Amino acid sequence: MNRPANTKGARRERDRRIRINAWASNHRDCALDTIRRMLAQPVATLMTLAVIGIALLLPALLYVAGSNLGQFTDRLEATNRLTVYLAPDISEQSISEIRAALDNSELVGSLQFISSEQAAEDFARWSGLGDVLDSLADNPLPAAFVVQPISADDGTLSSLQELLNGLTGVDLIQVDQRWLERLTGISRLIDRTVMTLVFILAFAVLFITGNSIRTLIANRQAEIRVMDLMGATRSYMARPFLYMGLWYGLFGGLVAWLLLQCMLLLLREPASTLLASYGPQYQLIGLGSIGAAVLLLSSAGLGWLGAKLSVSRHLRALTRS
Repeated sequence: MNRPANTKGARRERDRRIRINAWASNHRDCALDTIRRMLAQPVATLMTLAVIGIALLLPALLYVAGSNLGQFTDRLEATNRLTVYLAPDISEQSISEIRAALDNSELVGSLQFISSEQAAEDFARWSGLGDVLDSLADNPLPAAFVVQPISADDGTLSSLQELLNGLTGVDLIQVDQRWLERLTGISRLIDRTVMTLVFILAFAVLFITGNSIRTLIANRQAEIRVMDLMGATRSYMARPFLYMGLWYGLFGGLVAWLLLQCMLLLLREPASTLLASYGPQYQLIGLGSIGAAVLLLSSAGLGWLGAKLSVSRHLRALTRS
């Protein structure tokens, strides 16, 4: 009694496996056939990939520039400091009182005192104008405290400035922040530019891929009509073109990555020398493995989407259903 039911179940399972194998085989054949078609037209393929690669190179290059500039802003935001210049005629007692007030403040992370003599020595060493200072009757450089706040937020800096303004003997408070704000503004401008270019050039990649697929569909109109007469579904007819768009996007992203690596290779020596002059902690940053993966996956997705939009429009005009 159970044998017919078991036979039907086995037959359904076998049919399901056959359909899955046929589906996988068709996808594999389409993927390989589209690559062969690309290799059969190397000039047209390279031109399309070059256009896509150059379109993707610009946002990738700006992203790398923003990442390298971010090294400075991230570190400097954490090391923002105040320089407190003392009055020229300040007494040792007033200096001790200022030091005690800053040591006892919860707003201060670290404190360094620079005497007027040490300031003169540092200035002579770094500027080479020691003879000029020696010719002066008095040392014109004041003593100073270099104050590292516990936090770099505006509230902490404002509270610390209020504390310092209330101390006797403080002549000038300089917040080493203006050029940092400019650097941060440049970094934000680059980030905003990258995002804008990503959207603009994403549409460019969609257009380039869609136009290439439109040309391929036009060249294979007779083949598409024959398949339509034989009862092929639109998804079956569209599959080769979707893979073509996928490969265009993926290989175009690979071209962009290779161009970026070549540019970084050419710039590595002078850029590394420049960054090393600011400190050993600064190094030239590339796109990285995660960034490269995002670039390739995004470009492949854009290529597929561009092909999908083009195929959906043009197949509808060539087929009956």
